[in-house]
Amino acid sequence: MRISGYRAGLAALAAGSSLVLAAALAGPAAATTGAHTKSPASFPHYNHVFNHARHADQIWGGYADTGTQFTSISGSWTVPTLDCSSTPDSSVSPWIGIDGFNSSTVEQIGFDQDCQGGQAGYYPWVEMYPADSDYFTETVNAGDQITASVSVSGSAWTLTESDTTQGWSKTFNETGDDQLSSAEAIVEDLGDGIQPVAPFGSITFNNLTANGQPLSDAGTPNSTDIERGDTPLTQNSPLSGGSFTLSWLQS
Repeated sequence: MRISGYRAGLAALAAGSSLVLAAALAGPAAATTGAHTKSPASFPHYNHVFNHARHADQIWGGYADTGTQFTSISGSWTVPTLDCSSTPDSSVSPWIGIDGFNSSTVEQIGFDQDCQGGQAGYYPWVEMYPADSDYFTETVNAGDQITASVSVSGSAWTLTESDTTQGWSKTFNETGDDQLSSAEAIVEDLGDGIQPVAPFGSITFNNLTANGQPLSDAGTPNSTDIERGDTPLTQNSPLSGGSFTLSWLQS
């Protein structure tokens, strides 16, 4: 599966989309302090979209379950610390979602990790592709504990992301008719597979469940690593129940 992202402005959902988004904030919003001093708008932002013809590189790293219809996925991870010293302009994006591994839509929530001029920034978003990514302004810092979930009932989608360290949670309610053909936990190479992959060390996804079962048992697990041509940029560990670790190898 060849999946590609492209650079975009800080976007709301695409104009003319039939999707309806309602965001609710639960718990205290954290003050913007610590990890970055620039405003989110000063960093590049991306849409996490498909274009199979754009290039021949694999830009997803992680696991995607297939083989049945998926109506929910949830999981947690710790925000890694970016090393921007060797790749001062680079990016990577961890997320969980439904669809996209073998279909043309994705319902997903996560955040971008950007190095811009050697400075790290962390920016949460939600997306119902083919609509644009919708970024929100809650603070995310390296070392924070993240939980996220995506679920659907009929055509009603619920996408939630929480930073339990900062004390915020955002829930988005969307509508859409989609294939429900995969459920995944992914780290994505952004910028059309051209910009370097930000050195993130490793990310361990924990407590991954799809359809209420551990990800390893919910369907057929498919392992994928970020690659440039024949060169692997990340390496997956084995999927054990609902946990695995994706390690950065090179940019």
